[in-house]
Amino acid sequence: MKFTSLALAVTTLVLSGCAFNVSPYGASVKNVESIKSTSIKPVAVAKFQSVKPGQASIACRAAGSVTVVPSFESYIEKALIDELKLAGVYNPNSNITLSGKLEEIDFSSGITDGKWLFALTVSNSRNESFTVKSTFPFSGSFVADKACQEVAQAFGLAVQKLIEDIVSKPEIQADCKLNRM
Repeated sequence: MKFTSLALAVTTLVLSGCAFNVSPYGASVKNVESIKSTSIKPVAVAKFQSVKPGQASIACRAAGSVTVVPSFESYIEKALIDELKLAGVYNPNSNITLSGKLEEIDFSSGITDGKWLFALTVSNSRNESFTVKSTFPFSGSFVADKACQEVAQAFGLAVQKLIEDIVSKPEIQADCKLNRM
């Protein structure tokens, strides 16, 4: 009887799957203000690419996967567009177009701390580019479920930090200040 109950519990767990879902992006007031202060011209954003196209989850310990909709590169693209819109400098018809290629995305979920890691190459329509490497630390946990939930909860903040790192680069400010296309 005990074996049957245990088998049923394990089967239910395996079939239901454990996913730690990332929340929709929330824009950063700090990023919006930073974008406004750069006096950049309105820009368009092209579809972001990734070295792992369409990747939408990363396994977290043995507890399940941290999952984003629809994919990591699309989430970051939409987040950048949201920030640019709120700053009043997004124009899908602009001849200044930014694009991105997600070169690396990963996280660690340690017992005492964790971090998100990004490497994103940002390009303009003149084929000029630069790479931003961004790290966002957060708290960890000994308990796998708690640690993986912390990873999912930190993702939006990590993307805010990534966008902050992009906006603070002198290259982005130079690329977008003049309508040189």
